Parts: sequence; structure tokens; C-alpha cells
Amino acid sequence: MHNMNGKVCVVTGATSGVGRATAMILGSTGATVILVCRDRKRGEAIKKEIIRKTKNKNISVMFADFTYLHSIKQLAKKFKEHHQYLHILINNAGVLHSKRILTKDGYETTFQVNYLAPFLLTNLLLRVIKKSAPSRIVNVTSDEHIRGSIDFDNLHGEKHYGGYWAYARSKLALILFTYKLAEKLVGTKVTVNCVHPGSIATNIGRNSSGIMGLYFKVGKRFMKKPEQGAEEIVYLATSSEAEKVTGKYFIDKTISKSSKLSYDKVVADRLWKKTIDLIGKRFVIL
Repeated sequence: MHNMNGKVCVVTGATSGVGRATAMILGSTGATVILVCRDRKRGEAIKKEIIRKTKNKNISVMFADFTYLHSIKQLAKKFKEHHQYLHILINNAGVLHSKRILTKDGYETTFQVNYLAPFLLTNLLLRVIKKSAPSRIVNVTSDEHIRGSIDFDNLHGEKHYGGYWAYARSKLALILFTYKLAEKLVGTKVTVNCVHPGSIATNIGRNSSGIMGLYFKVGKRFMKKPEQGAEEIVYLATSSEAEKVTGKYFIDKTISKSSKLSYDKVVADRLWKKTIDLIGKRFVIL
């Protein structure tokens, strides 16, 4: 990690857990940090906290509800109205629901927030990111992706649903997206990587009930602190060692192997095309 004065960074899901900790660390480097959050009040509170602790006044808040694709489009539009450059995009926002819940767009919530939303946001900001090169895109995933599969007839839990499996599927999809986008951006000086920050004591399972809810409540005692997970993300986003690395999966600041399915290019191509159908062709530039 080094001085980031003049660098513009976006962190989604920045009001709690590893997103909040990541924004705090980036703020301490002198970077211009945009906190993307759903709760305006909490976002402003985090902004004030970061400014107070880091003495960095270049911290701002932008609103977006990732359960509504139109909100993401509005976020991208507002960002481009206020900023000409984007050097680091950290797609961190994520959810896990034990029950099947549909978004305003009619898609399963975990799949939309964890995968469709970062896919759309990244594409909407891609021209700015390419203009800002060398720049980096960091997708926060999970080692739980190894238990995921891509059933194109059940992406939204239409036939059967399990909260844990929906989460694993969404994180696998995010890795497939990472690898595919990295291929498409070869030669642009834009790197795209994904990171498993570890098992973090966050609020991601706060909406879960039953056994899953109990697991997250009890398991927090044995998990990493958000600050520890944030160090993994910030390393990938700012370190000189990772500057030219792209299309990789990181654990403990080290290139690691993701699941066998995550390297399946046929599945990746099909998922990319399916995703474009879901979010709209005119919003994808590659």
C-alpha cells in the first residue's frame, strides 16, 4: 500500500463490515473515496468517521439500491457527472437470504445483488475506468463458490431454492465474470481480479433465519475481523505486486485456484450472454 493521492476509488457496500474497513484504509492513503451505500444516514455517518480518523476530506457518499437495476444506472450517471476518472472499483456489496425474495426487477435478490449488480455497474463505468488506466477492478467473492453451480434453468430459484446455494452460485458467477472480463480487457492496462477475504464477522447473514441464522450468529466469534479482510482487498487494489496481475483469484494475498467450474469458458460465455439479456444490451460495452 502506498500514497494514493489523486486516485479515485469506489467501494460498494461501504457502510459495514469489510466494505467499511476497506474504505477506511483507502481513506488513510489519501485517495478520493466514494462510498456506495443504500442507507444515506449510515453512509454520511461513515463518511464523517473516515474524515475524522484519517484527516482526508476527499470522502463522499453516493446512494444505490442494488435490488433495483435502475438505481445502479442512476448511480453510474451521477458518478460520471462528478468524476472524470476512476482508478479503483471495488465490488464488495453482498447479501445472503435464507428465503427466496424477488427484487423489483423480478430477479432473485442474492443473485442480483451479488452478481448482476456488479456486472452492470462495472460495465456502466468501464469507459471511465479505461480512460483512467492503469486502473483496477476488484470483485469480492468467497471460497464458498466451490459449492456453487450454474443452472441456467434455476438462476433465480424458480424450481428450488436454498439460501446457501444461492449465495454460492452468485459468487461463482462473479468469478466467471472476473475471468471473462479480464480476457476482454487484455491490452487496456485495466486489471480485473477477485478475492476471497476470508471468513469475516460481518452482517451478511443478518437476514437469515433458522439454522443458517444461528450459524452466522455463533460463527462470528471464530471469524476474522473486518479489518483483516479489508487488508486482503486493499492489497489487491493498491499494491505494486498486483499491479499487472489480471484474471486471477486471490486468497491471503496469493494467487490461488478457484473451482474447476469457474474456468469453464463455455459456461462463462453462456452466462455472459444470459446476463446481457437480463440487464439490457445497451448497457454492456464489451
